[in-house]
Parts: sequence; C-alpha cells; structure tokens
Amino acid sequence: MRALTGVMPLDLSVVTDAAVLVGALAQRLTGIGFSLIVAPALTLAIGPSAGVDLTNLLTLLVAFAVLATSACRVDLSRCLLLVPAGLMGVLPGSILAGLLPARPLQVAVGAVAGLGLLAVVAAPHLRVRPSRAVTICAGAGSGLTTALAGAGGPALTVYAVATHWPQQEFIATGQLNYAIQAAVALAIKGVPSFPAAWFPGAATSILAGQAAGAYLASRISGDRSRQATIVLAGLAALATVIAGAAS
Repeated sequence: MRALTGVMPLDLSVVTDAAVLVGALAQRLTGIGFSLIVAPALTLAIGPSAGVDLTNLLTLLVAFAVLATSACRVDLSRCLLLVPAGLMGVLPGSILAGLLPARPLQVAVGAVAGLGLLAVVAAPHLRVRPSRAVTICAGAGSGLTTALAGAGGPALTVYAVATHWPQQEFIATGQLNYAIQAAVALAIKGVPSFPAAWFPGAATSILAGQAAGAYLASRISGDRSRQATIVLAGLAALATVIAGAAS
C-alpha cells in the first residue's frame, strides 16, 4: 500500500488523475461511472482502505460539479426516501470496511463494482413500481456500497432503469444522494490525508471530465455512453479482484 502523505510520485499522480478524468466524464454522461472506475483504480494504486476513502472524498467534488448544472432537475419526492435510506446503509458499510483486512477489502471493492455492473446490465429486463419499499431498498443498498467500496451507483442505476426514472432526473438526484452518503461515510471513517499539491490536478481532471461530458452529452446516445462506462468499469473491477486474490 502506498501512503497518501508527502509528495505523490509522478506515475501515481498521472494514474489517479487519468482515472478521475475518465470517471468524471462517465458520471456527467450517464449518472454513474465515477466511483466504479475510480474506486478500483485507486484501490490498485494506494490500497483498498485509502482508495475507498479518497474515492468518497472525490465523489463529493464530482457530485457538486454535476449538481451545479443540474440541480433544478432533482426529484425531491424521491430524495425524501432515498437520502434517509442511504444513511441507514452507510453505517454498516463503514463498520464492515473497518473490520475487513486489506486483501479481503480489495477483493470486496472489485466484487461490489463487478456485481453492481452485472445488475446494471440486467436492469433493462426488470420492471418494478417505484414503491416506498423499493425506493428505500435502493437507497440503503447504495449507502452500504458507498461506504464499503466507494461505489454507490449501481443500486440506484438498477432502480432508475427498472422504474423508468427519467435519465436527467436520475442523474441530478443521484448526485445529491452520493454526496450526502460520501460525506457521512467520511465523517464516520475520517477524512483521508493526501498531498496538497495533488489536489489541483484532481480538481482540474474533474472539471475537464465534466466539460467533456457536457459537450458529448448531445452527441452520444445514453445507451452507448452507458455501454462504454460498463466496459471500462468492468475491466477495473476485474483487475482489482485478481490483484487482491493474488496478493
């Protein structure tokens, strides 16, 4: 595991900034993708515990960046159910993340991302009504995986697709949920330390990814961008599981 304090090596900085850039682009286009790409990448680079915590911190920044241009589309009625449910999931997820040794936690990060992607792929075949129980379960699942593996997107994506939630409302509402879940997870687990000199690069990558996503949003269909995100995140998840199992 590589520490986050001191001066971040150039190779590590390039890898993390590239992952943040691609993740921010995917998040702007599809509403998911940031944590599914960044959490496995950071887990491989700096270890599972620090990787998940740093992903939670970066998720806050990305969520606020997306909300800056989409806040008017937030579905407040669903938020009233999703947010409290998500917070109920964050606590056990944070506890479990603290109890797992590094190797099992790394495998868990990759497995959660991979299984979440499989659920997203299967979601178009599901048809459910957005009842209170279904909405609460989706929120709780998202909160649990946000705290445990840094990836709260799949649970809400499956819910959004299965209930035919309009894409733009889902993207905006999802960001608010991810931000609150990540903030609470960090409050429980502690804010990770990292080199101050790395922050401008990460912030620039987030802004660049958001700008590129905004440009491409009207030029690439939602299905194609979602497919590309699933492929990239799937490769990252597979590499994380293999590395964790082999270590």
